[in-house]
Parts: sequence; structure tokens; C-alpha cells
Amino acid sequence: MKNIIYYSFTLFLFTHFSYAQLQAPVASPRAKISQKVGLVDINLDYSRPSKKGREIFGGLVPFDKIWRTGANNPTTISFSGDVKINNQLVVQGEYHIYSVPTKTNLDLIIYEKTDAWGSLSQFDESLIKARVSAEFRDRDFSNETFTISINNISNNGSSLNLMWDKKSATYMIDVMTKDKMIENINKTMSKNPTPNDYRKAAVYYYEENIDLNKAVKWIDIAFKDSDDLKYWQLNYKALIYEKAGKIKKAKQYAKIGYEKAKASNTPDGINLLKNLNERLNKR
Repeated sequence: MKNIIYYSFTLFLFTHFSYAQLQAPVASPRAKISQKVGLVDINLDYSRPSKKGREIFGGLVPFDKIWRTGANNPTTISFSGDVKINNQLVVQGEYHIYSVPTKTNLDLIIYEKTDAWGSLSQFDESLIKARVSAEFRDRDFSNETFTISINNISNNGSSLNLMWDKKSATYMIDVMTKDKMIENINKTMSKNPTPNDYRKAAVYYYEENIDLNKAVKWIDIAFKDSDDLKYWQLNYKALIYEKAGKIKKAKQYAKIGYEKAKASNTPDGINLLKNLNERLNKR
């Protein structure tokens, strides 16, 4: 009987205090960013402290000292493929990001991931995978909360932006897409490419200004001339022919595409091809 009473009382305490736990906002909430850049997946995981009336760089974050680039656990970044940051190679993998602010610059250190919590007192030089620097830029407005963002995304790279208070620093990420894409396209074309493969290859060569005659050839295979072509397919053909300098043919595709967009009552297509026709007619 005593055992039953004891276990019942224990269960009551466990249940009572489990439900009584108070949940409150955290001072530096965690944020995660997942971004595809070219062929590379970039993932960021960091905590976001806020200014709260404090002096940030040179105050809360001292000059010439190692900063965890956020709060709590060190900021982590991962790359699904090799990249270059400010022209320094960083191989595929997951890393910690530390930084060292000065009065004029913010040095960013890509560091082998460890079990360390918070900031480091000093670096183990053997664990530094890249060290790059960016000039602090003064801004007219203040970021209350520390922010890392990936912007200016293209096939070949992006910017990595760090912002807090009235300071920002920007680093360039090169995902080295061009060589990988040309290799992938050559492999695909040597096998049994589908019309969609030809379309992707043509569009990539068009966007990157690579062998535009080949882009014309591939888009013609992807979308063979017929009355069944959709307005968006004709738009692709007009754009690629235009960039290849084949203006007369580009005008023909754009005109037919515009009529098909109107016939299908597609506002986006109508506007797209109307603008393309107007541009081509000026040439």
C-alpha cells in the first residue's frame, strides 16, 4: 500500500511540474537559412542578439577580439559543394563562423566545426579553413537585431551579408557553377538527352553567354517549330535568337508568342511578350 501511495504521489509531482514549466521568449532567438545558389545548397544556423540600446562594435563586441558571430552556440554554415569566399577556396562541408571586428573591417573566419560553445579565447591555426576580410560600411539606419543574409543570387554566386546596428559587411561567394554545368551538359548530351535537357542546356548557355549558336541549335531541338508551341516556348526561342543576333527570326517568334498569349488570356504572358515585341521592334 505504501508503494502505491508513493508512486501515485511521484506521478502527481511529475505531472504537475511538467505542465507548470514556464515558457518565455529567449534573448537571442535561433534562425536558420537554407538557400540554393547555382548547384550548391548553403545552410546557415545562428542566434540573433538585439542591440537593446547598447553600443555594439567596440562595445558589446570588442574590437580585435574573437566573436562567435551571433550569440550562444557558434554560428554554423554548410556547403553541399566546393565554393570560394572572397576568392579563398572552402571545400564542401559544415563549419563554424567566427569573426574579428576592427574599427574599419570585419574579418570572417571559416573554422573547422568543433564542440566548442560560445566564443574562443584564441584560434587553433590548424582549424582555420579560410580567413577573409570585408570593410565595414556605415548605414543610415540601424538594424536592431543581428542579421545574416544571402543576397544578389545568380547562377554563379551570391553575397553573404552581416548587419548589426549601423554597420554592415559583405563577402562574395563563388559557387563555381560554370565548369560544373558545362561538364554536366556535355555528359548529358553524350547520352540520350530529352527535350527538357536540351531546353535547360540552351537556357543556361543563353544566360551565361556561352556559344549562342549552340544555344539556338538546342532550343530548336527542345521546341521544334509547329503550330502547337505555347507562348512561353516561343518566348524562349525569341530571347535566344535575339541574343544570338538573329533578329528577324526572333521578331517572328515574339509576334506569334504574343498572339498566343492573348488567345490564352494569360496576363503575365501578354505583358512579357508585349515588352519583348516592343524591344525587338526598335532594332
